[in-house]
Amino acid sequence: MSQQLVAVVSDSTCDIPDPVLAELGIPLAPVHIQAEDKSYRDRLDMSIEEANSIMLAGKIRLTTSAATAADWLEAYEKALPLASELVAFSISPLLSATYAGANTGAELLDGGSVTVINAQSILASMGLVVRQCARAAQGGQSRADVVALAEHLLPRVRMVVASMYRSFAKAGGRYQGDGVPEGEDGLPIFRIWEKGWKEIDRADTRQASIDRLFHWMDSDLKEVGYVPGNPLLVAVDHFACLEEATAIHRRIQDLYHPQELDLWQIGATAAVHLGPGTVGMAYLPL
Repeated sequence: MSQQLVAVVSDSTCDIPDPVLAELGIPLAPVHIQAEDKSYRDRLDMSIEEANSIMLAGKIRLTTSAATAADWLEAYEKALPLASELVAFSISPLLSATYAGANTGAELLDGGSVTVINAQSILASMGLVVRQCARAAQGGQSRADVVALAEHLLPRVRMVVASMYRSFAKAGGRYQGDGVPEGEDGLPIFRIWEKGWKEIDRADTRQASIDRLFHWMDSDLKEVGYVPGNPLLVAVDHFACLEEATAIHRRIQDLYHPQELDLWQIGATAAVHLGPGTVGMAYLPL
């Protein structure tokens, strides 16, 4: 196989499953997970399943810290055998110092050049865009082409999640309300956005909160000009609620018939801010 013109790198918050990362040749710069007095590299030293099991047990409180310049440099060096020109996706500088690490790591790289892109999101909404750009790179597109694709797709991708708690988001300092009433009544519905978790809606019951996800998905797709029948990518993302996520997956298939429909797990980096039982969907009209 001929060498690609450009390779794609991401931080570990994109929720793309490991087999897909391997297939598309996407190295990860790991965000760090702290468990008591030990630090682990997300997705490298501690898998999504391991981190989620620790959180569900409730005996140890996990916290997170940014991917460093050294983490990014290692990821860039893993990508260099594919191409000397790289496009790196990082969560927003408004959300994490990970973005600064991506830029510093790029300055340290010997033998390659990097364009760092602010993904403006996290979780599966970030992952859908990263995957499309990696496919374009694997298909022979240039760095300019991949950057242009990212700039086209990022304003179009959306993600909403239903959580059992707002306390996790508030404790993590990434919470913002958006027209919802004060107080703690009701189950929160969050939009995944550039600064973290924006509460946009509430529901009285779990089923009602899931129904509201579909309301927001319909509204968002209309906002970006999606025409039913056109190509649509969707990923259902969840933390420890596979049965509900599977039901949502089936419902999306029946309603939208997307070109691609995936079922992913929310990684520890965001799960510590959203809590067990979080489920949602990211959607990207092409």
